[in-house]
Amino acid sequence: MTLPQLRDVVDGVVPNAIMPLFWQKGGPVETIVEEAHRIADAGIGAVILEARPHPEFLGDGWWRDVDAVLEVARERGLRVWFFDDDTFPTGHAAGALEGASAERRRRFLAERHTDAVGPARGASFIVDRRKFFGPEAGWDPGQLVRVVAYRREEGGEALIGEPIDLTERVADGRVFWDVPEGHWRVFFVSVVSDGASERHRDHLSYLDADATRLLLDTVHEAIHARYADDFGGVIAGFFTDEPGFYNDRETFDFTSTVGKPGVVLPWHPDLGLDPLAAPLLWWDGDGATRTRLAYMDALTRLYERSFARPVGEWCRAHGVEHIGHVVEDNGAHMRLGPGAGHYFRAMAGQDMAGVDVIGAQVVPGFGRGPLANMAGAGDGEFFQFGLAKLASSAAHIDPLKRGRSMCEAFGAYGWSFGLRHQAWVTSHLLVRGVTHIVPHAYSPAEYPDLDCPPHFFARGRNPQYRHQAVLSAYTNRVSHLLSGGRHIAPAAVLYPAEADWLGRAMPAERPVRLLAEAQIDVDIVPADALHDAVVADGALRVHEEAYDVLVVPGSALLPDSTARTLQRLAQDGLPVLFVDEVPAVADGDTRLLQSAFAPVAQAGLAAAVAERTARAVRVAVPAPELRVHRVDQGAADVVMLMNEGVRATLPVRVAVPRGGEAVSVDPWTGTLRAVAHEGGADEVAIDVTLAPGETALLIVGDPAAWAGMPVAPLRERATPSPVPGPWRIETASALAYPAFEAWRSIDDLVPLDRPGLLPRFSGTIRYTTRVLGHAPSAPAVIDLGEAHEVAQVFVNGADLGVRVAPPYRYDVPAGVLTGDDEFVVEVVNTLAKEQPDFFSAWATQEPTGLLGPVVIEGAR
Repeated sequence: MTLPQLRDVVDGVVPNAIMPLFWQKGGPVETIVEEAHRIADAGIGAVILEARPHPEFLGDGWWRDVDAVLEVARERGLRVWFFDDDTFPTGHAAGALEGASAERRRRFLAERHTDAVGPARGASFIVDRRKFFGPEAGWDPGQLVRVVAYRREEGGEALIGEPIDLTERVADGRVFWDVPEGHWRVFFVSVVSDGASERHRDHLSYLDADATRLLLDTVHEAIHARYADDFGGVIAGFFTDEPGFYNDRETFDFTSTVGKPGVVLPWHPDLGLDPLAAPLLWWDGDGATRTRLAYMDALTRLYERSFARPVGEWCRAHGVEHIGHVVEDNGAHMRLGPGAGHYFRAMAGQDMAGVDVIGAQVVPGFGRGPLANMAGAGDGEFFQFGLAKLASSAAHIDPLKRGRSMCEAFGAYGWSFGLRHQAWVTSHLLVRGVTHIVPHAYSPAEYPDLDCPPHFFARGRNPQYRHQAVLSAYTNRVSHLLSGGRHIAPAAVLYPAEADWLGRAMPAERPVRLLAEAQIDVDIVPADALHDAVVADGALRVHEEAYDVLVVPGSALLPDSTARTLQRLAQDGLPVLFVDEVPAVADGDTRLLQSAFAPVAQAGLAAAVAERTARAVRVAVPAPELRVHRVDQGAADVVMLMNEGVRATLPVRVAVPRGGEAVSVDPWTGTLRAVAHEGGADEVAIDVTLAPGETALLIVGDPAAWAGMPVAPLRERATPSPVPGPWRIETASALAYPAFEAWRSIDDLVPLDRPGLLPRFSGTIRYTTRVLGHAPSAPAVIDLGEAHEVAQVFVNGADLGVRVAPPYRYDVPAGVLTGDDEFVVEVVNTLAKEQPDFFSAWATQEPTGLLGPVVIEGAR
């Protein structure tokens, strides 16, 4: 049976998987129209209109600009998504919150306390000392909820014993209480509107369904009222950007958790918190773990019920879809601060699972430890091994998403982030199962727009823009081949949100990395999905996924409900492996798990999982830089491989546990090629060589999957012969291309951005030389070696194609070489040389030009 996706790729007709942000900033309509056409010209089939910079959101100027975009979209076959607010993040409701009632706004639980030592007969305490600083302080005195006293550990701050409710003792602004013997802490717990991130003061409460309704009435209904006939057609849906609690004055404190003293906590009456236990949300003491667990569980479920699901339900009721993402950085996806507390619950109502990669968060070579970026320091392990897996995992296990996930990418990397690095990040996402890419961004503003470059057209100044369609075609091909089948992951990793709420917890990305480095693919699965899951034929079944092993990151504590689910799954025959530490149970039989399981050390995890599955792709020798993603498409498996190393070419033999034969698909051209392999009834072993950053697509299974499609013969490596200089060099800016200006000739290939050469040049550099002595009519391969960064090769006027990333290898068809041949290489760098921007300052600046060595293989 022919594989339909493969036939589409070979025929060059695949669906769109790219939805770039298209900033709406006002300005001439003609400029907006031109930019929309440039998006379509780049082989892209959708746009997301980002409203944030527009001065007239939902006003006359906004509607004028959207009308113009929709007209182009109808003409060019684009689909259009809308950012669903006028600010980042979603929650301002286009200003509607400024006049809304207090119930619709964000409210917080706050505590202050006074320490006392007893016995102290006749003592009293001021209830709210903030008001004594005067109205100029701007403090909200709040609504007093409880005055509670706890005995305090002498010499420490842990709370001891049962609380004493002093609320009824409040009179005339003071609480009167005879303090018993010992050290005590008197807490004043209030509901307030301030104390959190100031920039989000006028944002809605995500815990209030009526506040969400206000957003929908103000933004979504207004757009629907104007364009109802386009909903479900040219209009695809709405994009929600980074909603979160933002309850910390330090807006982007990714470590902000329940239990952090000094911060206010998201509040709504429906949380059902026992107010007497409220101090335990900030301070340790008897019952603190139960209180924090109950609070975070109720909080994230209320967020899901009041915001995440209603927005998606409105969209689907109106024939469109809902996508977007929350703040995931460095563990924020399961915390407070800018996070939404629980990634999977926050994604519950969306039609795709989403994340973002911006601001130098994912950089080749930085998969462990810190990485300096504009936000301070990124956790390389999280960004490279945790982030994308959150999105693809949610897509795999949530039926609503139909296997689809998206990632907003490339923004705020700076002008130095060209097509070569965009290709690397795109491959990084695709090999982790992300299906759709949201490039950031197209901007109609005048060049140079300082707002989070790169911008892909840049009013015609980006010299790489004319090759953007090459990356678009690559993205669409790979996404299509990997979509629509059944993802094969031998293991599931428990999402550790509840463990993190309770204290010390290993992040999910640690076991994900250890297994990925052994080519064992995984999904991250929340406890919510496990409670109703079953074990069948020895595998854990979650939606359409089947996992042979469940891996539990080590932690100090787990909830009783999770512990009992893990125990049940193990009793049903599922291998359950705890990494480094078996946790105690926070709110039940403390040693329920510890008495039944022994931990597996990190160093032995991959081997322990491999012993318990027959579905992992295996390699002949260790290859920790090799990533694998495998999808069963029925007639055959599609296997994507990527060498994520930055130094060495990787020759590897991979064994895919499926019988049959194998061919490869060139992801850059869509052509099929034979590969060296050994077929068998249960396994196919394939030899692959991958340059740093290079990907391969293998089709493994019944040869009927590619029956009737042309398959190029196996390419044999031949002895290379060098292409010597001298090289005649010409240059052209993006606006001038293809009108080149002569520069000079050089004998040896060197970086041209060095002082005295072309240090501030951004554009296309044309290298020309003549090569003698190669056999006429014989096929050959040209290898450029190192180039920075997009390269196009012409031999005797024949265009051999464009490569935006290594390896820079080009087939020379028979009949092109004559024995006296003109070689022309055009190399396009980035705008960072001309515009050394703030964001590029966080990146290593690469050289300019063709560095070689340039060689010809064959044709002798």
